[in-house]
Amino acid sequence: MSTVDIKKVPLDRKAVARIVHDSEIDLRVASIREMNRIVNEIESELAIDFVRMEFGVPGLPTPDIAIDAEVEALRTKRLANRYAPFDGVPELKREAALFAKNFMNVDLPPSCCVPTVGAMQGGFLAQAVAGRMDPKKRTILFLHPSFPVNRQQTRFLGFNEDHIDFYDHRGDRLIEALDNRLAEGDVAAVFWSSPNNPSWIILTEDELEGMGRVLDKHSVIGIEDLAYFGMDFRKHYGVPGKPPYQPTIAKHCRRWFVLFSASKAFSYAGQRIGIAYIAPDLMEEESEYLKPFFSTKKVGYAFLHGGIYPTTASVPEGPQHGLIALMKAANNGRLDFTDLTREYGRRAEVMKRLFLENGFEIVYKDDLGVPLADGFFFTFSYPGYDQGFALVAEMLHYGISAITLDSAGSCRKEAVRGCVSLVHPTQFDDLQYRLRQFKQDHPPA
Repeated sequence: MSTVDIKKVPLDRKAVARIVHDSEIDLRVASIREMNRIVNEIESELAIDFVRMEFGVPGLPTPDIAIDAEVEALRTKRLANRYAPFDGVPELKREAALFAKNFMNVDLPPSCCVPTVGAMQGGFLAQAVAGRMDPKKRTILFLHPSFPVNRQQTRFLGFNEDHIDFYDHRGDRLIEALDNRLAEGDVAAVFWSSPNNPSWIILTEDELEGMGRVLDKHSVIGIEDLAYFGMDFRKHYGVPGKPPYQPTIAKHCRRWFVLFSASKAFSYAGQRIGIAYIAPDLMEEESEYLKPFFSTKKVGYAFLHGGIYPTTASVPEGPQHGLIALMKAANNGRLDFTDLTREYGRRAEVMKRLFLENGFEIVYKDDLGVPLADGFFFTFSYPGYDQGFALVAEMLHYGISAITLDSAGSCRKEAVRGCVSLVHPTQFDDLQYRLRQFKQDHPPA
């Protein structure tokens, strides 16, 4: 609960306005970390605990087996004074391949399983390679809304950016729009996440099959971010080797990068580790245009020697041993990681109900005719606020933080994204009071 009487909301408007002004941050375009900084300052100066929904970081403890394995490896293997192999510890590559088989039903050799410094590095290098294979194809097409930093990577790499928004494109409409856009011939790769950050829509096998068919038709690479692996809590993905499996583009086309992150699925965010799964056909593919950038024509060699080596040289070996322990426990059935993360779904169910009861509306709410799943994120709006940044700014006065969907490229400018991970169930009564007060002060039209 808050350190002060929750009935202090709304907060002192002059004080909040001064703090926001002094931060020199424009709420219309504020990033997640900039919003985080503003909220920290308001909390400190006004002595109130916010309901923190702006920061999409894990809110569950890391399984002890990861920490124990990492500490043991540091002590017994004396890792701290040596460099890790830049293509990954062999045991991790084997466990990662088995993990792909057990939970995606995808057969891969260990050589196609590459440890990266989180899915963030995997996405950066996947774009860097895909965007340099053909000089006529210099555009990365995002399926919006999307993680803003991946688009920042696109700009950093000097590529063009385009998008199709999920709000108006699902099912056959998505496949048709994708086919028409790729027919223009300038797209190197299509980048998306599923479950989606930040809308939490989840692509179906039928959609992925259609996307795969279109990607192959136009010789375009799929970059699939599975940062929220197995977190469609309407199903249970946690039994190794048994359906249902995590839906993935890897089963539906020839050329893909699939990015796995240990941050959310295993609550292992601080150690910055993930796996880039690379399609075997793509791993061996060659392009003369890669050579000036990566000193090689081969995609797999470009990703490893031309990408990982000159950026981070490797993933530190300690976290690799932690991920070995986590994947090994998942592979042999000792760790049901999807059961652990199901807590996010329980929080989302309560929080979405509280928002709806108090006049808010869910924006991305229809998932091909079924209600949106409860998960890590949800999106909302409020009557009378046609700009998300204005709603975000007003909610600050009620001790609730979020970010705009505009920052995620969404076509829904009125929408706001909330993350459930840092909202502990002990805060639900507090959240309910603040939302009721917001509704009382802003009666829906």
